[in-house]
Amino acid sequence: MKRHPDIEVRSSETVFKGAIYDVVVDDVRLPSGLEQKLAVVDHNGAVAVAPVTDDGRLLLVRQYRHACGDWLVEVPAGRLEPGEDTLTAAKRELEEETGFRAKSWELLRAFFPAPGFCSEVITLYVATELEAVPGGGLDCDSDEEFDYVRLTPAEVLASDNCDAKTLLAASLLRSRVSETTSGSDSQSH
Repeated sequence: MKRHPDIEVRSSETVFKGAIYDVVVDDVRLPSGLEQKLAVVDHNGAVAVAPVTDDGRLLLVRQYRHACGDWLVEVPAGRLEPGEDTLTAAKRELEEETGFRAKSWELLRAFFPAPGFCSEVITLYVATELEAVPGGGLDCDSDEEFDYVRLTPAEVLASDNCDAKTLLAASLLRSRVSETTSGSDSQSH
């Protein structure tokens, strides 16, 4: 877990050690002298992929999320293995969750999805020029079950059952299209 040099960590205890994350309780002192006891979900990080089809739609997975009690529509994503490069992980997740590969990859943004209690950073990529993996077999994890949805960024933003990383991807992609369109409009006048 990353720590800021101006923050004094007076003590740190791992109270839960799990396969995907740990829970750490830190006693910290802020530069003002304020002391806090903070529980943090310490996560190795994750990647997410916004796979854009030739017609401008996002190739999304629909899966049950028990913590939400509902089926959510999401960009393909998964956790980083220790020491794994984010682009390598993104390519793996796209293929495992969708059965597609991409010829073109671009880093879109890295972000903290829940900084109030979790150290996780998600690195979001855009994948274009999609092609089906020969043999087409999916290799999802044994605890995953999903189906597929293709939505435009506007349809994602209008949906009530998408998670934050998917909404962010759709918003950034839609604003890109708007900037490109408005930029070309202003150049033609």
